[in-house]
Amino acid sequence: MNLVRPTPSSSPDIPQLRARVNGIREQARQRFQSGSGGVPVACFLSESFDELLCELMELAIADWPADQRDLARTSGSLVAVGGTGRGEVAPYSDIDLLFLDRGTPGSEFRDAATKMTQLCWDAGFELGHSVRTTRECLSLAKQEGQIATSLVEARWLWGDQGLVTRMKSAYQSQVVRARLRAFIKCCIAARSEDWGDVRPTALELTPDVKKSLGGLRDLHLIRWMTYALCGQPDLESLRLHGLLPADDIRRLRTAREYLTRIRLNLHFAAGRAQDVLTREDQLRLAVEGEYIGTAAQRPVELFMQEYFRHSSAIAEITRRFISLERRPTLLKRVIDGFATHRSDGVLLIRPQEIDVRDRHLPRITGSIAAMLKLFKSASLYGLLPSPRVIEAIKHAVPKVAAPLSEHEARIFRDILSSPPMLGPVLRQMFDCRLLDYVIPEITHTRCLLQFNQYHSYTVDEHTLRAIETVASFDKDDGPVGSAYRQIQRKDVLHLALLLHDVGKGYEEDHSELGRRIAERVAERLHFSEEQRDQVMLLVQQHLVMADLAMRRDFTDESLLVAFARTVGTPDTLRMLYVLTVADIMAVGPGVFTTWKGDLLADLFDRAMMIVSGKRYSYLEEARMQAVKRHVAESIVPLDGTPDDAAWQRWVDRQLAGFSAYYLTCTSPHRIAADLDIIQHLKPQEIRVEGLFDRLTRSVDYRIIMREDVAQGVFHRITGALTSKRLEIISADINTTADGIVVDSFRVLDRDYSGDVPADRIQEVSDAIRRVLVEDVPIERLFRANRRYGSHLRKGPVADLPLRVVVDNNSSGSRTILDVFAYDRPGLLYVIARALFELNVSVDLAKIGTHFDQVIDVFYVTDAKGAKITDEERLRHIRHTLHARLEEFERDGHPE
Repeated sequence: MNLVRPTPSSSPDIPQLRARVNGIREQARQRFQSGSGGVPVACFLSESFDELLCELMELAIADWPADQRDLARTSGSLVAVGGTGRGEVAPYSDIDLLFLDRGTPGSEFRDAATKMTQLCWDAGFELGHSVRTTRECLSLAKQEGQIATSLVEARWLWGDQGLVTRMKSAYQSQVVRARLRAFIKCCIAARSEDWGDVRPTALELTPDVKKSLGGLRDLHLIRWMTYALCGQPDLESLRLHGLLPADDIRRLRTAREYLTRIRLNLHFAAGRAQDVLTREDQLRLAVEGEYIGTAAQRPVELFMQEYFRHSSAIAEITRRFISLERRPTLLKRVIDGFATHRSDGVLLIRPQEIDVRDRHLPRITGSIAAMLKLFKSASLYGLLPSPRVIEAIKHAVPKVAAPLSEHEARIFRDILSSPPMLGPVLRQMFDCRLLDYVIPEITHTRCLLQFNQYHSYTVDEHTLRAIETVASFDKDDGPVGSAYRQIQRKDVLHLALLLHDVGKGYEEDHSELGRRIAERVAERLHFSEEQRDQVMLLVQQHLVMADLAMRRDFTDESLLVAFARTVGTPDTLRMLYVLTVADIMAVGPGVFTTWKGDLLADLFDRAMMIVSGKRYSYLEEARMQAVKRHVAESIVPLDGTPDDAAWQRWVDRQLAGFSAYYLTCTSPHRIAADLDIIQHLKPQEIRVEGLFDRLTRSVDYRIIMREDVAQGVFHRITGALTSKRLEIISADINTTADGIVVDSFRVLDRDYSGDVPADRIQEVSDAIRRVLVEDVPIERLFRANRRYGSHLRKGPVADLPLRVVVDNNSSGSRTILDVFAYDRPGLLYVIARALFELNVSVDLAKIGTHFDQVIDVFYVTDAKGAKITDEERLRHIRHTLHARLEEFERDGHPE
């Protein structure tokens, strides 16, 4: 379709045309708000727009002579295609039109089409249009799926109606019937173009009501295929031809009305085309729908759970319908017949799937054991059961679960023990609800929403993706792959991963409730007592390792020993490590980073040292020796040689002055480079280095200076970075015993989609120096970077409460402040400035960890470097921070 807008015309009365369009939309809004159904309102819009479009077509030729008007009407037709042809449009949908030209000599019709498109734009329509002959339509429809599908529901609006009838007849015979398989394939391909490179899911937490899997476009796909198979693009034809059962038709109609109403609401609320159900819209619709929350689920979660039930139904029926209609050709069936062999006398192991003859289906669907054996065979052969078999199993699975026999439980444990096909097999068992029978508690997670900023999927989809992720570790050549391959009882790990979030959606803490559910499930599956306890521990502790790695200083020996004691054995530690990585990776795209992977791997290595019975100090001593070797090989002393005793004492003193966290989480190469800078550092010098990392698409800014050069270093640097529109994703704050500041800030520069250029890094480095040397007010930097404010004013999309928690138990030398807040640009600066004004020194900061909830963690001391123990002062710190955060969230700027 041509989406290039023509130059506006000076006539006719454009305000009157726009008022007419807006009047139609307002009438539709009033019908919608008075309770009319979504589909009837969409039909009203379509009928009203049809009438207006015909009037505009007449208006386009109104000032022509009568003979030319007649030629325009008889030499072509105005045809509604695509969404406009379906007769159900949203208020601000594009208007899809085909100007069907007879192809006779003379330009009257094409001239009329040109004037008509101008009038449409003037009226305020977003127009998608083309001018083609019937021959051109048929030729392009055979080549391009989007064009082929747009003609399925083409409707005559104006002009020569017989021309449209003949075009549709030729289209049906030449494009559809003569090449039925190719047409169906092209319909599916046209639908797939909406998804891009990302694997689609019906359980995406900010879905596109039209284009996401399970959206309205899936209903369109069913209509296209119905037209090909039945000659009419309506759901009733599917029932009459026995292609879908009546219950599926009912579910599709209900979902169509529900999604249409949601889409209309989004358009009316935005005053423009808007099909993405944003988190803000979700909160609004939950209020408008008067959903009543419970202690376990918020109103928005109940609303979205209902939404996902409808989208999942559409996605599941569409997937099944497509699979059943993708029948192989006769030639392919013959070829596959030579490559097919039998298994167990019943299963037909074909090249692409496992099938069962109709007469043998009752032997598969007649018992739970037989169904489970089928999926065990799927794991063995690396092939999934055919859609026909899955459909039979779905109807055969009992609604009420009975106790599992030892034989049934053993088959399922065998399935859990086979990584290569684990993800696809469990997903298919979930789809046909056999998994619900084996583990009834899984049913609760279906379409269960986690309404927060960082989860991208519902609980069930997140769990299945975690299973698919963990199975991929079998071929991973990193530390997590090595740990996974060493695990002997993978069924224990995989069951724990299946159950790790099964406690969500209840009032109780999901880890504690999950532990009790894991106990019941493990006993139902006839695991041994030892294995049952292992599953229970993994479910209960599934957040602990990530919490320790990303929110605490795990170089603290007491914390590490306590963690190792909780885990108990090397095998359980490996399982918890692998489970943690899979869990984070399945949260959503881009959540698991190299930085998080390195932290978890380091924690895993340290904990393994302890649970394996070795001294913790052994690892520290070995690492320090490696650092000293690297320093000796990399640095040339200012005076003397690397062998001088004085030089060695200087190196030892510097290393002793660094925190254990710095020495643990900084590479020997970087430590050596820092020491080289320190030995050359002049009294008032500030060294700022910026290094772009292509792997993480982030820039690491490193600041080294003497602490007496400036006060409030932490909050000044965060202010400078924030004023430059940089997103701070981690910060390491270090001050040596000799008073040398070594701070590192890793940031994302959203101003650049590719590599961050050297001049930008230099610009930011100069800004950091300026705020430290010249005492430039941070507020002035904010005002100087006006674009900064544009992304600050957006409010939170979640209604999670602000919290400031004081932890004085986890560290013996420092007070820990956990700040729970909505993450937005400027947040870190507001916290850092408040801490500076409270005369609190930040010793270590863990920024933006974003695991399960947004939290920033600060290890702090008083001005003298001592732990803060006075209860009144701690209360004052907590209350002040909370007040500053409330003010920031309300006003939207940190100035």
